[in-house]
Amino acid sequence: MQLPLYELPRTQIVERTRHRHADVHKLVAAGWTISAIARRLHLYRKTVRRLRDTDLDQLLASACERRPAGVLEPFKPYLNGRFTESLGQVSGSQLFLEIRERGYRGSRQVVRKHLAALGAGNAEPVRVDISLSPPCGHRTPVTR
Repeated sequence: MQLPLYELPRTQIVERTRHRHADVHKLVAAGWTISAIARRLHLYRKTVRRLRDTDLDQLLASACERRPAGVLEPFKPYLNGRFTESLGQVSGSQLFLEIRERGYRGSRQVVRKHLAALGAGNAEPVRVDISLSPPCGHRTPVTR
């Protein structure tokens, strides 16, 4: 019985690693030196050596470990809800601080990019969970 092959997500870093590995190996096969490849591909010589000497599977596993996919994913419903309720008028810095208090360990830039995509209408829709209690620091709506 054969096990199905594990397929890596097609993230930007995985694709970039695949392309760089292929480019380095093409140039090595053509007889280029490490220094010439580094200049051609705008990489450090050490990076070229690593791409030349390391198996692609190891490089891809390393790429996935460096950049965990979806570090913002668990916080998107909260961000989307706050962005929507404020009609896009909430500060990105404020939202960053709010989700950091809730356990977010990613960068401010990732939050900024997601909010920019929300504002432009380019973000993928994420279902916002409906909770019965308001988020911390928010007033409960008054019904009349």
